[in-house]
Amino acid sequence: MIEQTVPVNAANRFAHIDAMRALAVGLVVIAHAGLGHIVPGGSGVTIFFAISGFIITLLVLKEWDRTEGFSVSSFYFRRLVKIAPPFVLAVVAPTLVYAIWNPVSWRDVLAQVFFVFNWTATDGTKSGVLPGSGVVWSLAIEEQFYLVFALVWVCLARSRRAPWVLAIVALLIALISSGLRVYLTVAGVETARIYYGSDTRMEGIALGVLAAVYYFRSPRGAIPMDRVRRALASDWALVAGGVVFVLTLLVRSPEFRDTLRYTLQALVACVVILYGLLPGDSVVRRTFYRFCSSRFVSLVGLASYSIYLVHLSLIYALEPYLAELPWFLRFGVSVVVGVGAGIAMYKVVEVPVHRWRTERDATRTRLRGVKVEQSVP
Repeated sequence: MIEQTVPVNAANRFAHIDAMRALAVGLVVIAHAGLGHIVPGGSGVTIFFAISGFIITLLVLKEWDRTEGFSVSSFYFRRLVKIAPPFVLAVVAPTLVYAIWNPVSWRDVLAQVFFVFNWTATDGTKSGVLPGSGVVWSLAIEEQFYLVFALVWVCLARSRRAPWVLAIVALLIALISSGLRVYLTVAGVETARIYYGSDTRMEGIALGVLAAVYYFRSPRGAIPMDRVRRALASDWALVAGGVVFVLTLLVRSPEFRDTLRYTLQALVACVVILYGLLPGDSVVRRTFYRFCSSRFVSLVGLASYSIYLVHLSLIYALEPYLAELPWFLRFGVSVVVGVGAGIAMYKVVEVPVHRWRTERDATRTRLRGVKVEQSVP
């Protein structure tokens, strides 16, 4: 794959993808802070799904290209180290404290811990757990994807056609997922079943997988789509993506919301991801990169996971104290506290854990190199 200069932030991550994370978590927080009737927070979740599919796939493809293999244990370990510390601090520990004075459904709590909670919410209820912790339903879908993805990829990784097979599998999953949403909508099934179901929401992740395979393979000449690459790298791709995304928010039809909206928003997310990665130079692109690389946007993007986990529980906890305030003050306080607490947790928990993992990986690499040298006759 041809490497190119794409702006990265202080954490050495693609700046525009973290900016998309910032947008996604911003939509969620704004919706939960009181504007859910205007800004659908679920749109932010769809962006997260597409990003997850893209990033995870690109990482394993690069590993496969470098080593011609795949370490399942390392994959799961990285996911555990990334996900568990904030999850324990924001969900598990507060739930245990909350349960001392309030009844909880331990079945639902265990569903949260073992990442199947979304299936307990398909009836439209998320009671029985710490108020606000129900947001982990989307995390459950992502974890289910990680579990299955690693098992599928370990079976494919020995083949040089692995990316192509993965792309076919992802395309089939996307088609089945979107088709199932249409079927359930026509059948009159409750919106909650479509919104929370892994099978109906996996399309967004699958499209992210497809985008990653395309990005990984196309510069090698394996995909003769020069026109497609030029179109995706064009400023018009960014503009069109923004227009389409806004239009999906304006269309309020329940049938559209439960079917085509998810598809269009995931496709837009993939287009923006690829636009930021493909080569090009223009005023629009430089402005886009400059905004995405700005300090605050990068920080919110980096802290998006912690913000997502902690914000709604704090909003619920603050409700009794903010009830007498005007709505705009309640909204402002909720947003500031939710985002601020998430950023604080990112700095206190995620940054040290990431530093530890980086040092651990570097040490293991050095030790592995020493062993190789000692084994050479």
